[in-house]
Amino acid sequence: MKTASYTDTRTATGGVGKYPLSTETLDFIQDQIKLLELLAGVGGVNYILKAPNGTVGGVAVIENTDKQTEVVEIAPRPVFGVSVRYLTITTTSEDIKADAETYKEARTLRVAQFTTAKGAESYDINSFVNVNGRQLEAFPTNAVLAGQIKNMPQTVLTYLKDVLAEKLTAKTVQGLTQKQLDGLKTACVLSCTGSVSLFGSADYTVVVTAQGSARVRQEIIQGDDCHYVRTWNGAAWGAWSQQLETAMHLDVKIVRSTVYLRHGALGADCDIVLLRKKKRSSYRRTGGAKSYTKNKGKRQKRQPKSQYVHFKGIRLSKGEPGKWYVPKCIGVADPKTDSNLIGKELPTLCASLFYVGTGGFYRIQGNRKKIVLKTTKNTKGTCHKAYAPIGVQIARLKPTGGKDSGGEIVRMKYRISQYKSKVLGPQTATYSFLRTFSLD
Repeated sequence: MKTASYTDTRTATGGVGKYPLSTETLDFIQDQIKLLELLAGVGGVNYILKAPNGTVGGVAVIENTDKQTEVVEIAPRPVFGVSVRYLTITTTSEDIKADAETYKEARTLRVAQFTTAKGAESYDINSFVNVNGRQLEAFPTNAVLAGQIKNMPQTVLTYLKDVLAEKLTAKTVQGLTQKQLDGLKTACVLSCTGSVSLFGSADYTVVVTAQGSARVRQEIIQGDDCHYVRTWNGAAWGAWSQQLETAMHLDVKIVRSTVYLRHGALGADCDIVLLRKKKRSSYRRTGGAKSYTKNKGKRQKRQPKSQYVHFKGIRLSKGEPGKWYVPKCIGVADPKTDSNLIGKELPTLCASLFYVGTGGFYRIQGNRKKIVLKTTKNTKGTCHKAYAPIGVQIARLKPTGGKDSGGEIVRMKYRISQYKSKVLGPQTATYSFLRTFSLD
């Protein structure tokens, strides 16, 4: 900053404190004031440092028409209000009389005031940094600004996190190429349409996540919840592999007598098996061929119950992951006896559960009652309809026979009911058996 030695200036003749008062000195002082005026620009382009209260005037900082920072006084009236639209500055000149002389326009006076109409030099009130919606806000103090600066890193990180969370799910891409897909190594979520075909589909979602500092994981999500994953090891992409989280889960839907299945990606050692529920024997053998001699051939009583068992060793066909299909038999435990079941659907596979028993009565496995036609009166020990509990399950079969524990069992009912097939007269009718399925 410019300075002057007013009290200790020495002259050539030895005088001290004889600083000359001249127009050059006054101009020097005015330059000092203007330098301080420029410092007021740190608060912004335009701001109201102090608002008038009706008795005492205020102060404003503006960037004037010469693009210079200027400090101006605000007239005590009118005070700030919602009707104020401008800060208008009035410029007047003042003459000075001295020594029988009149000095024209020796001083320039600039005073501002709040106005509702625009004048010759007016500044929109909304251009002031501490005016928001025609409401004057308190100008922040240094302490407040210091606190905001201190919290800025966390505030910015939180803001960016919120913005990214909103933007990631909204990003859509059309016509994604294989080269572009290989280049995706930054965490993002893309919804792709009409893009490079992957696993028979051109519409899918790509989820890219970082794994540590070098590895990147890409996941493709297609319709019907099919997931494929590959990993970037820092040098090359690995092969796509299908996720197996839903491998042991089955979905079943029934349309009249047709059963549809849907499953996820199945391992090569997984099979879909047909089960039926039957009563378990109340006895068990404690010793097999390799047991202790004292235990061989002995039986021990146990609590009777019903359980699902592998029905005839029937294995059903697998479908395409995530798509509905009609299962057919691809294998049985005894091919010599049940070879006629190969390639058949569930209505044929379950047909042997409904049979003609002793005395010519219709029976269904697992039900003690005899099934009689509706032309015969229903009495004790007989019924007109019945069902056999069955199930479908994904399981791993043992090499020696039987099945290991598998996924959840989809419980169903193989139902036998009757419908009126022909009317012979006013009171005579014939009935036929109807075989259907339902979910338990």
